Amino acid sequence: MLAHLHPAARLLIWLMLAIVVQLLAWPPLGLLGCGLLLSGRQVRRHGWRLLRRTRILLLTLVLILAYALPGPTPWNLAWLPSYAGLEEAAVHLLRLLVLLGSLAWLLVPLGHRALMGGLWYLLRPLQGLGLPMDRSVVRLALVLEYMEKMPEKQDWRQWLLPRPEAGELAPVRIALPAWTGRDTLAVLAGAALSGSGVLLWQG
Repeated sequence: MLAHLHPAARLLIWLMLAIVVQLLAWPPLGLLGCGLLLSGRQVRRHGWRLLRRTRILLLTLVLILAYALPGPTPWNLAWLPSYAGLEEAAVHLLRLLVLLGSLAWLLVPLGHRALMGGLWYLLRPLQGLGLPMDRSVVRLALVLEYMEKMPEKQDWRQWLLPRPEAGELAPVRIALPAWTGRDTLAVLAGAALSGSGVLLWQG
């Protein structure tokens, strides 16, 4: 049912999930991770691809968090991180893995064009303030598309090579479905689940 939601509704649900994930600990994070693993083979494959592309960043963050907290270390070896640091790093790593999995859940059924449409739908009220939201959304969508097509193993010197001049860009057209009552109910249900989950596991 979620696959047939309006792109903006799906994006709102993902944003709420991304916020709630930062507040949860082991039991609910594990349940969320299991739920994402059961979301389908395409979601798992896309999530694994995102994990491979960010593995160096994840490893760096884990090492920084693991050595950030003082305390007893395994086998009393001073060069090892403390037990408290390892626990904190493990929780944050699980949060990041769940976040990557939820991002795959967001991107697989939508695609970049639908995601761009959902962003434009949510941000279009800001155009009344004079902000160029159309151009900003298109640029963000182009960056995401380039990141998806960028090869995983690429020499850093290739970034310094001159690029061929691009011709005139074709206009970007977005076709969005109408917002329905089902979308409103899904967003309200997501907000209620997010709030109740935070109250349950933080209380």
